[in-house]
Amino acid sequence: MNVLILGCGQTGQALAQQLYQQGHAVTCVSRHDKQLVPIQHMTQDIHHLTLNSTPLFDWVYVILSPSQRNVEHYQQTFIDTARPVFQALQSHPIQRVIFISSTRVYGENSGRWIDDDTRPYSDDPIGQCLIAAEQLWSAYWQDKLTIIRTSGLYQANSAYLHHLAHDSQKITVRHWTNRIHRQDLVGFLTFLSTIKRLESSYLLSDQQPILQYELINLIRQRDGLKGLPVPENLMETGKRIQANRLQHSGYTLHFPTYLTAGLM
Repeated sequence: MNVLILGCGQTGQALAQQLYQQGHAVTCVSRHDKQLVPIQHMTQDIHHLTLNSTPLFDWVYVILSPSQRNVEHYQQTFIDTARPVFQALQSHPIQRVIFISSTRVYGENSGRWIDDDTRPYSDDPIGQCLIAAEQLWSAYWQDKLTIIRTSGLYQANSAYLHHLAHDSQKITVRHWTNRIHRQDLVGFLTFLSTIKRLESSYLLSDQQPILQYELINLIRQRDGLKGLPVPENLMETGKRIQANRLQHSGYTLHFPTYLTAGLM
């Protein structure tokens, strides 16, 4: 299978290596020069994508990341790229396009459960931008598109989680958080190429939503810091992700909870 990966950060590079090891021909495209031998890399701005001298691609993974976390950059990254990518691939025998989105498309903020059948809705401008991007990519690719909505990415000794735990001064809310280990994101994206009938979308999150203050205190305990006291009757915020399609897909998570990922 000839695979095109649009976006070549940590996730794209790891995915390229796994797909190559499985015998697929892989080409990556990103804005900056990279040495990915034996993976073929093309340095291009995806807004002006040209694929005239490449193999004919069967599968496409769209793993884009905005350079800044604001609506303008989300628009440029996820919406403004849809048409040029579609046009560049018109002569290719595309079987499947995998588009990486986010659970930010769900604006739930009172601790309730979200599953694969929950309709995306958000009052958050970035969440709304991602919903619009999903709709636009779906309009172009229709039943060839599979959307992957990931929760927060992490890995062992995550700098973000370390700073969150060490910098927190007090607990003010019961905030639910969800996450997926980067290795499982890459593993599941690779596994998708083996599934005969893909769903139109998958939530990708581990099996244990956790209150943020519990995670903070676990990391503080690990690092020899005093745990933060938890007041009673705190407001409950955030959402809890139930990734049913992931669990029924046949893929086994390497890190089904944060405790199995070396956070403790």
